[in-house]
Amino acid sequence: MNTWTKKSIELARKPGYLDALGAIYVMNINPSRPLTEEVEKKIREAFHNRKNKELVHLLIQNEVFPVKDSYVGFLRLNPAAIDQNPITINRISERLYSLGIEALLKEATRPKETNRQLGHSFKKWLPQLGYPVLNVEEFANTRGVAILAGGDAQLAKYAREKLGCELSKGIDFVLKKGKNHIIGEAKFLTTPGGEQDRGFDDASNFIKGKLRPNVKRIAVLDGYIWVERTGGLHNKIVMNNLDIFSALLLPEYIKKF
Repeated sequence: MNTWTKKSIELARKPGYLDALGAIYVMNINPSRPLTEEVEKKIREAFHNRKNKELVHLLIQNEVFPVKDSYVGFLRLNPAAIDQNPITINRISERLYSLGIEALLKEATRPKETNRQLGHSFKKWLPQLGYPVLNVEEFANTRGVAILAGGDAQLAKYAREKLGCELSKGIDFVLKKGKNHIIGEAKFLTTPGGEQDRGFDDASNFIKGKLRPNVKRIAVLDGYIWVERTGGLHNKIVMNNLDIFSALLLPEYIKKF
């Protein structure tokens, strides 16, 4: 078993694991996203008069759609499709009516989901390790430990062009220690199954990607994956022998890198 994986499993078993993560993945209480008085009035009128197309037109302009439906993304990008697909719009409208107007409005103004902010939380925490956050030129010239500044796409561009890494998407961080580099993904996996399990698979495939001798790929993962359970990801991690470990161990990993 990978040493860092073993340490992560042991860490998650100990009291205070989630408490310590709270300093990295901050769970903010997000404010609701209210509708304007005019928009709310129009939604109420369309709802009570069962004007399906008008109701959907109003709601797709809002940041949050009251029900989860795979077709809504298409309608947001192509609102003309609302008038061209009556069967689909009637189906979605019936789901909206089944909520009742007050529940519909409550769902339309619900706060942003906290788990969608977790990636930003990690990036806000990273500079707290105490290392300088530098632009590309400064980063390339420094001899000490440093963090490369920039968004996912910018970091991936640096990794491809300067470090010869083959990447199909953005990455979460690039660190440098002397002539050696660490590139990585960071995720907090909240619940087993579906997209969250795919998040682990993405991170695992990322680590296995091609790189140069002075570049190390790692995946900084936290959450349910460290809980031992039948058929869980825990066994996959143990068998892979890859540098997959908790964010709480990242400071130690950098020092020993």
